[in-house]
Amino acid sequence: MFLTIFTPIYNREKYVTRLFNSIDSQTRKNFEWIIINDGSTDGTDKEINKNIAQKNREYDIRYITVKNGGKPRAINKAVQLAKGKYFFIVDSDDWLVPNAVDLINNWCDDIEHDANSQNFAGVAGLRKYPDNKINGGRGNGKLIIDATNLEREKFNLGGDKAEIYKTNLLKKYPFKIFKDENFITEGTVWNKIAADGYIIRWHMVPIYVGDYLSDGLTKNSLKRDMNNFNGLVYTTKLGLELEPVRNTFRYLYNYVEVGKAKSYSYKKLAKLIGISTYSLFIKYNLFKSLKKGKHFITSGKK
Repeated sequence: MFLTIFTPIYNREKYVTRLFNSIDSQTRKNFEWIIINDGSTDGTDKEINKNIAQKNREYDIRYITVKNGGKPRAINKAVQLAKGKYFFIVDSDDWLVPNAVDLINNWCDDIEHDANSQNFAGVAGLRKYPDNKINGGRGNGKLIIDATNLEREKFNLGGDKAEIYKTNLLKKYPFKIFKDENFITEGTVWNKIAADGYIIRWHMVPIYVGDYLSDGLTKNSLKRDMNNFNGLVYTTKLGLELEPVRNTFRYLYNYVEVGKAKSYSYKKLAKLIGISTYSLFIKYNLFKSLKKGKHFITSGKK
């Protein structure tokens, strides 16, 4: 099988039918769809079963319910179950353009016939918002860019993108799981793959639609990181190891903000990630000052 589409879902009852319509509308059907219901407590299960029963489909659906364990565990499980050569995560409150799978087929066929096919981790398209505005950067004027996930800033590929990875490769890079925690950023895996030299072929074509984050979801990130602090420590250490120096300031700022909310001292926070207290203090406050200055300049514009 060519492609596994995977959707982890938790309490997204009102988005289920829209997502099913999106997958059903794909112009090419050589894929399977794995849905993992991660312990939803609303009517998500009922809506999924209702949509599955509504009609026979030209693609396979595998619907699995599990005790709430978080997205990283769900991804690890789905990767092991996947029958597709490629693996594509589509979140439950997002949707695909009708020819997304068709485009992905063509893109993957191109890298498989490339002289350096063994160096490719997969392919990617752009994400856009419902108003058609592109999420993040759209390249440096080229329609196709070959680059690792760690080189995205260099090629103006910031923001969220729609990545499709080789399934066999993902099996070698599972998400790190911490006891009693259920979140870690997907970038921890993508960056480890990039650090080992694997590249993505980025296409400047939107295939994935996702809405703007609400203030509520943004604010909840502090609580989320506090509840998944071991994962945050791991993410920060990995960021310091792999990311360009200029990007590490943002990692440290977020890390300290969460640590302060947990009433941790600079000394303790520095020890956990293996840097000096002085370095952590200086970098955090420097980024904080720059952040405030940027806000002041922006708010002062007419």
